[in-house]
Amino acid sequence: MFALMDTERKGRVTLPELKAGLAKVGSKLAEPEMELLMEAADVDGYLDYAEFVAITIHLQRLSNDQHLRTAFLFFDRDSRGYIERGELADALADDAVLHVMKEVDTDKDGRVSFEEFVAMMKSGTDWRKASRQYSRQRFKTLSNSLMKDGSLSMARADDDR
Repeated sequence: MFALMDTERKGRVTLPELKAGLAKVGSKLAEPEMELLMEAADVDGYLDYAEFVAITIHLQRLSNDQHLRTAFLFFDRDSRGYIERGELADALADDAVLHVMKEVDTDKDGRVSFEEFVAMMKSGTDWRKASRQYSRQRFKTLSNSLMKDGSLSMARADDDR
């Protein structure tokens, strides 16, 4: 897919190439979300192969409900079916907890249900509302996690080119 999007054959993908390529494969990702993904993933205005692979894996995982359930359970430590403020505080910085509760807890009951969590993850709320620096940090954390769990191997990615 990278080769399909790299229309200039320079080993990198521009934002217009990313938009066109995602449209060709039927992606329903909105343009602002594509722009924020691009900003979060790259440092030079282009996506190289490794950055592209990390974004692709990230998008695939977000679209998979089982991964959403797993992500939800990461925060819902007591398995009550809700993410409570204390559980968020164990994993996130204080300002992030306030942001999540304000934006994601739509019924304002002081906790995040699975449905609210899924809506946030699928709508990209965290990407659209976050600053560029916050998005970059989240992307870096995701990439590091994928590398640690073996989902992303830079050696394999280079060999598959």
